Order: sequence, then C-alpha cells, then structure tokens
Amino acid sequence: MENKNTLILDLPERTPPPAGSLLQDPREVERWISGLPMANIGETSRQIFKTLVEINRVDIPNLARIKTIELFRVPIGYITHNLKKYYFDSAFPLSAKNRKIAVLSRELYSELAIAYKIVIQDMVSGDPRKLDRKILVISMQRTMSTLLHVLYQSAVVYDPFPANVWRELHRLYAYAERQQLHEITVKDSQRNNSHGSIKESYTQALLFAVLSPYRLRPREIEQCFQHIDSWSGFCRLSTPERVSSSPTLFISRLNSNAPPMHIELQDAPVDRYCRQLNTGQLVAELQDQVNDSQADEERDPVTEAENPLSAQLLDRLIQVLSTVQKRKYVRTNLNFELNIAVGLSDIHTLLKRPARSEERAATPEPKEGEIDWFQPNEKRPLVNSPSFVLDGASGFQVKSLEGADLEETIYATGIQGSTASDGVLPAWVTARENEVTEPFSCITDNESAWGYCIVWPGPNTPKIRVGEVLGIQVSANEGRGFRIGLSRWLRNIPGDSLQVGLEIIGLASSAVDLKKLADTGSVPVSTKGILIPQMPASGKRATLITPSMPFSVGDRLLLMESDRSTEVQLTRLLESTGAFSQFQFSYGSNQSPEERSKAQNTSNDFDSLWSTL
Repeated sequence: MENKNTLILDLPERTPPPAGSLLQDPREVERWISGLPMANIGETSRQIFKTLVEINRVDIPNLARIKTIELFRVPIGYITHNLKKYYFDSAFPLSAKNRKIAVLSRELYSELAIAYKIVIQDMVSGDPRKLDRKILVISMQRTMSTLLHVLYQSAVVYDPFPANVWRELHRLYAYAERQQLHEITVKDSQRNNSHGSIKESYTQALLFAVLSPYRLRPREIEQCFQHIDSWSGFCRLSTPERVSSSPTLFISRLNSNAPPMHIELQDAPVDRYCRQLNTGQLVAELQDQVNDSQADEERDPVTEAENPLSAQLLDRLIQVLSTVQKRKYVRTNLNFELNIAVGLSDIHTLLKRPARSEERAATPEPKEGEIDWFQPNEKRPLVNSPSFVLDGASGFQVKSLEGADLEETIYATGIQGSTASDGVLPAWVTARENEVTEPFSCITDNESAWGYCIVWPGPNTPKIRVGEVLGIQVSANEGRGFRIGLSRWLRNIPGDSLQVGLEIIGLASSAVDLKKLADTGSVPVSTKGILIPQMPASGKRATLITPSMPFSVGDRLLLMESDRSTEVQLTRLLESTGAFSQFQFSYGSNQSPEERSKAQNTSNDFDSLWSTL
C-alpha cells in the first residue's frame, strides 16, 4: 500500500539507489566527508550540495539516512560561514554572483531539512508498531532547527520567507504536541546548551519572526539570531486560555502558512488552533540590560559574551516585542516617480550645489573678441582632442572625438587595488571616483502622509541598506531642496526588484559643516551634516543628521551654514545606525540664530547713546 503523506510535507520523488552507492553506508559517507578539500570552499560546497541533493532523491533506510544526514550538519555550517563574506552586510541590490551564493547558502539548509522530513514522513505514514519515537523526535527537532536557519538565510538578504516553510513548522509542532513529543529533549551539539526540544525550536522560529528582521541591518539580524537560543528561554508558549490584550502576546495559527502576529492585529477569532507567545519576561530581561548599560555596570557575561548588543538595538527590540506595529497613517496605492539621493555625503553635496539657473549665471559666455584658450569660439571640440575613458580591466583608453583614428591604452598604476609609485593618484584619475551620485528615479508602490513604499529599480542604482539616509528631491528642475527620509525596511522580490520602506523625518533640509569644539586647543576637523529645521505643525524640534561615529550627547559643535556660524550643543540622541546619527540640540545661549541676531541688532540701536549718558 502506498504511504500517505499525512503531514503534507514538500518532498521530492525518490528512486532506488544505484548499485554500489556509498550513500547507504554512513561510515563510507563519513570517510568521504573527511577527505573533502575543506580549504577549497567552492569545490567542497559543490560536492556537499550535489551529494545532499542525491541523498534526498533515493530510497535509503531511515536509520541509515538519519545517521548519514547528521554527518552533513558540521560541513554545511562551515561552508555557509565561509560563503557569507560574499553577501553578508552588503548594500543592496546584490550582484548576480553574490545573490546566487546567498541562495546557495539557503538551499543547503533547505536540502538538509528535506532529508529529515523524509524520515518523518516515512515514520508517521508507516506501520505504527514500527514507529521509533526517539528517531522521530530527533528528526522533527532537527527539521525545525534547520528551517530556522532557512528563515535566517532569507532574512539576512531580505528575501521573503520561502513558500510553505511556516505551514510545515506549524504542522510539525501541532503533530508533536498531539503525540506529546514536543517537550522531549534530545542532544544537539550545535546548541549552546547542547540539548533541545521540538517546542524550543518552534519557539525560536516564532521569536525570530516577531523580531521583525526585515527592519534590521544584517549585523543586527545576525546578533539576534545568535541570541535567539538564550532569549527563547524567557518566552512562554502556551494555548490561549482567554482573550487578552496584553501588548507582549503574539499569536501563531497552526492551520496557516503565516508567521506569528501581534494579538491586536488578529482578523479572526483566537481558537483551538492558535498558540500564543508571551514575550513579557524577555522584554523585562532586555530592559534590565539597557538599564545596566546606562548605569555603566557590568552585564551578565553569558549575555555579553562575544556579541554585545547596542542600547539602540535593545530599545528597538523592546519596542517590537511589547507594542503592536501598526501603521500610523493610511496607505494609498499611488504610482509616481521620485528622485532619490542616497547617503549623507551625497545629499550634503547636492544641497550645497548651486541650482541650475545659478550654474548658468556663474559661467558667462566670453565677450566677442576675447580669447578663451580652453574653449575657442571656433568649431568645438578641438581637432584630435582626446577623451579619457575609464576601463576597469586595463586602465584608461584614449580615443579621438572624431572617430577611432586614435586609440591607445594607458595603464595607470594604482587602479584596481594597486597604488601609484608615489602613493597618490593624479586628480584626473580619482575625480571619477569622487564624483557625487546624481539623484536617480524610482517608482512608488504606495504612499502615506509620512512615508512611501518605493520600488528600487535594479543593479544600476546606488546601493542601499536598512537605516540609510535618503534625500527626496522636492523638484526635479532644481538641484537643491530635499526632504529627508530613512530606509526602514527592505524586501527583495526575486527576479524583479527591491522594495524599500521609506519614512520621512524632515520636510526640508540644509547642508551644514560641523566642527567639534574641544578644550585641547587642537584644530577641529570639519564634518558634513544635514540640518532638519523645526516643524511646528507636527511639534518636531530641529535636529542634526551626522555621521554615526564622531559625535555624542554633550558635545559642543560649531555649526556652519552658508555664511554664518553658530555654537550648538548636542542634547539628545534620537537614533543611531551604522550610517548616521540623529541628534536634538540647543544653541549655545539657548537662542536660535534668528533670536541671537535680533538681540544683537537691538543692542546696536543704542550704541550712539552710551557716550552721551
């Protein structure tokens, strides 16, 4: 009788193994793995992936299969750790090669999960009298733990969670709970506490989704993933006993194919197919860490070890785990064009650049009779005047403007990683690299009062990360004038484009230069910044956008804007990522520049009076 897949797991068809295949003998597989060229990551990953795919498509006894698959866990961890340098913490969109490597890392874990799912299917759909509960529990725990890695490998490159992963997680847990297998612990050498259960693995998967990884930067996603094992111990998974509105409750539905959602976002009644995850104790634990760090006290070494979390990240996680993530404003589906500049430096340069009308006025045409040695009045350009074209592979190519009569390649030392003999490249070589990126066009998917969901076009656009500063050009006809926004989340649409969630934090902006006023007497270095003026209608105070590193609360700065300088003091850090910091500030005398100027003029009105008194 044909076995029935009672759990409806996604599995490939299998055929009898070829004669003499080593896949049926775990000892032979172990010898084969020990002989792999581990220093050659490309060859090792090719052989591991190819063999894993083959194992999942042939019939092997369950005991031999699970012993064989256990041998693949360490090599796969080693391979994915070494492959992540190609895509981890990179700006997006990724290159075609790096994206394929990221997909390979995820597929390695997907194939590993398939191997364990085959064992589960064969056991639950076979003769109940031959059911080996120990092997079944190990296979289910390993499957859920491996699917958690699949979720992580998807989130770290902002790909959607693969189809049916959540359906399989929910069904596996529901079956284990029904058979009272979910709390049985099994040895797991890849866990910090060396033991794990099906319930713990399911809780970790739920918690990872609740943390909203698509709103984090890759290093923050990795930090959360590394702490997920210990954090899950502070979460309580249970059957909902009564309707509750606690802000730390998240609901998973065992009959769905969706990640957990906050209890206030449920659009269907909470029933017997629901499980609730209470993060209240974890929120308290994270808040204790924030308080300890603010008091400059030594934190728990287990939590602190090797991968400390910043206070900014802890604050955001606490907010995610204890509040419902609702949209503040109504979204409207509108598709229109936006011109976007990426990064503090580019926005600063574009804000300082004169408007196009000013540029034209600044370069008057030479009067009749004047000699313009660089641009003669006769036919332009000069005959045989060369143009220099950067060729990334070989150097600079010189071509005649009149055609292909002159063609010569100049091999410039220092290009593609080398340095010139004197250590400095000529200005004409580096000018192209230092050239500011022009605003580029993208399309909105929808908009709200203070944000957009925009479609990032493709590989020819500037790279972007979560937490990046974005400038939204107010008018395409002007080079100046930007609203300031932040990229809050990314979502990759495979084969299509990248979606970016953009929050507007300023309706106007101006470029400023900042100098830290130190007491040492050393000459301060000027740093680029962006001033976001006060917005009285929304009650938002003026803020400064600065690079992430050089400044901190309490610093006194010289703020230079156009032709005036003002002393300010940073009073509050609103937000900080790897790309920028946003500060509230006060003026040196608690007066704005306008107030100080008015006071100075008022004082000058009486200058002629003092000598007569």
